[in-house]
Amino acid sequence: MKGRLVHVDAMRFRAKADDAPSILFDAGDRGTRKGPSPVQGTLLSVMACTAADVVLILQKERVPFTSLEITADAERATEDPKVFTKIRLHYQVRGNGIKESAVKRAIDLSSEKYCTVGIMLRRGGVEFVNTHEILPME
Repeated sequence: MKGRLVHVDAMRFRAKADDAPSILFDAGDRGTRKGPSPVQGTLLSVMACTAADVVLILQKERVPFTSLEITADAERATEDPKVFTKIRLHYQVRGNGIKESAVKRAIDLSSEKYCTVGIMLRRGGVEFVNTHEILPME
């Protein structure tokens, strides 16, 4: 994997990995940001990583889900470097006739075996708390 980062202006940076579209990171003031900060990008990356795993696992298991939504809450150290210390991920899976065991298994497999971003953070000492709920189709 290769990447490139270019300073755009102020504290904004355009990042591009391989052949993927570019992403704007903004480490400036919260009120004027035009994109996620690099730390926010890390949290979004772990969410996208586990979401991709969970969707793929549920699809392979032919679980009749219609959507997946993940919300996250992260705690950070109070002193520099202000690394993540704890990340809570809450998975909302929608669909009818979904077995609790299938959702839990997909989340556990992602957390323990497949989600590279989450596993890197865990190895760095970040505590993860995963919760989930199954909701009916809208």
